[in-house]
Amino acid sequence: MLASDLVAALNLTQAMDWSHRLSDWEFHFRLGHGWVVCDASNVVVGTAMWWAYADRIGTVGLVVVEASQQGRGIGRRLMDTILGDAGSRALRLVATPAGLALYQRCGFKEYGGIEQRQGTPVHTLRAPAPEASLRAMARSDLDAVVALDATAFGAGRALVLEQVLEAGSGVLAERSGCLVGFALIRPSGRGLVLGPVVADDETLAIALMAHHLKNRVGHFVRVDVPANAAKISAWLEVNGLVSVDHGTTMVRGERPECPSDTRTFALVSQALH
Repeated sequence: MLASDLVAALNLTQAMDWSHRLSDWEFHFRLGHGWVVCDASNVVVGTAMWWAYADRIGTVGLVVVEASQQGRGIGRRLMDTILGDAGSRALRLVATPAGLALYQRCGFKEYGGIEQRQGTPVHTLRAPAPEASLRAMARSDLDAVVALDATAFGAGRALVLEQVLEAGSGVLAERSGCLVGFALIRPSGRGLVLGPVVADDETLAIALMAHHLKNRVGHFVRVDVPANAAKISAWLEVNGLVSVDHGTTMVRGERPECPSDTRTFALVSQALH
């Protein structure tokens, strides 16, 4: 995939009614590696991307095949190419129902789910008071944020978090001077994407989300949360962000394990989860 392919890639996702903008494709392209399949007229009819985190972990996303070309093995060809690129890394992805069977054939196993929620925050938004102090995130906080994120994700994502902060803004949670959570928000899709959100419990994650959402009343916001984060889902529902879709989290290789209570409660994106 070249930068000159991104407009064609955008056309594919728009045809699938995905909300990606050209700037969203550019954001993901800067951070990862991609492949395209072209037809006899050199028109892009399929895309796939992957993102490496050191030598252990990778994520896969933006796997799209033009509707009239589906069923011809294009998706499998793209996935096989990515598997060859990624080598021995454990690969993670979020599967749509349409892609589930392909990923299973490629050796991916299910381990959880993601709930996509979106809407405009209500004017009466309320959240429990956190047992932590919140403050705005500065660029000088990035090293500490990367370290906390690595505890939850399993690998360092310095470049991803730097790019998200550059495009948007963040809030930190501290107890006794120690970083215990953070939340980032940036322009994307139809409005804003809230994520990643990392914290050591759901109540703190809600407080971090509320800090951003209460300042975005009337703005369209999307957040992708783990399917088992019931408290967060219920809170988002009553505060204007309703469930619109579900995805299946899958892994090929070592299954993600979180050795501490610190978890990711909202994704950067389903591609970069």
